[in-house]
Amino acid sequence: MRYWMMLGLLMGALWAQEPKSRIDFESTQHGWLVLPGAGGTVALTENPNDVKAGKRALRYTYTAAAGNLNAIVYLEPETWTQAFRFWIKADRPALFALSVQEEGGERWHAPFWVSGNEWQQVTIALSDFALAEDTKPVNHKLDMDDAQGIGLIDVSAIFLATPEAALLFGDQSGTRMMWLDEFEFLSRAPARRSDPNSIDDFQRDYLVWMATAYTTLKREANGMRVEYNLPFPHLFGALRMVEPSSLRGTKGLEIAIQVKTPTTLAVFVEETDGERWSAIFEAGGEGKPEPKRLLWSQFTITDDTKGKGDGKLDPASVKMLSLVDWGVLNEGAPSANHWLVGAVRKVK
Repeated sequence: MRYWMMLGLLMGALWAQEPKSRIDFESTQHGWLVLPGAGGTVALTENPNDVKAGKRALRYTYTAAAGNLNAIVYLEPETWTQAFRFWIKADRPALFALSVQEEGGERWHAPFWVSGNEWQQVTIALSDFALAEDTKPVNHKLDMDDAQGIGLIDVSAIFLATPEAALLFGDQSGTRMMWLDEFEFLSRAPARRSDPNSIDDFQRDYLVWMATAYTTLKREANGMRVEYNLPFPHLFGALRMVEPSSLRGTKGLEIAIQVKTPTTLAVFVEETDGERWSAIFEAGGEGKPEPKRLLWSQFTITDDTKGKGDGKLDPASVKMLSLVDWGVLNEGAPSANHWLVGAVRKVK
């Protein structure tokens, strides 16, 4: 009787454990490969500086150039997955994305910022994914049962490795490296507060924003830190994509921000038709992030995008949001500063 009781308790404990699968890259049979048609090579490295845990990690070496797709894929994802967790490092700051491809053709992306030259952990829930713009929707739902594979893509290398983009984001071309370690499939998504009016409350352990050249982005427990320190002026700032139609019915934006040195900040929004709109506000000297409210009626169209659309700001068509230090362009203004962005919210 005692034997069967102990067996029952043991089986119950095993069933109660949450499923989890981990790729530690200690074996050559790790399953990751370069996406067919993409460039670069994958290899295991034993360099202690490039290994997060154990003795080995995956190294992906590739050439970034305009139009080049650089990605690695794993073709046997766990069907019960509700979240992914992994450690990643890149040889320079860049925007990457985790992608899921479904058999029905739907492709989903979750972008994340990699600071460069240091390991950082990223935990991405299925709810963090958005349908790719060039993908035809089937059921508007990410189904891991239908997933053909997952991939890691260097987004910066695709879109920013051009002379035009280099003016704002720096030179992204050339030979690049990315390291990956301790990749996990999780059966439970990370717990997060739900707020329908939040655009970003920085609960994730990664940032979905990307930085302009000479600007450093860091995630902190209470928000996103933006830093820059140069002897000459530049467009210092951060930007992020906005989910389609997510701002429909809103009256504007509210940004909780703390700025060390007083300056003029600009908020830019870009619509799907190419029109870009901006509004400015003063900030500096706050003891903690304070809300700055901007209504859509305060935004004006930028001169370089006039005529691209209908000349009317439609919140439902906004696809990109940017924060820029506008004051630094004034003669004699300091070109070193840092901000803490605590939240970005919708004004209803």
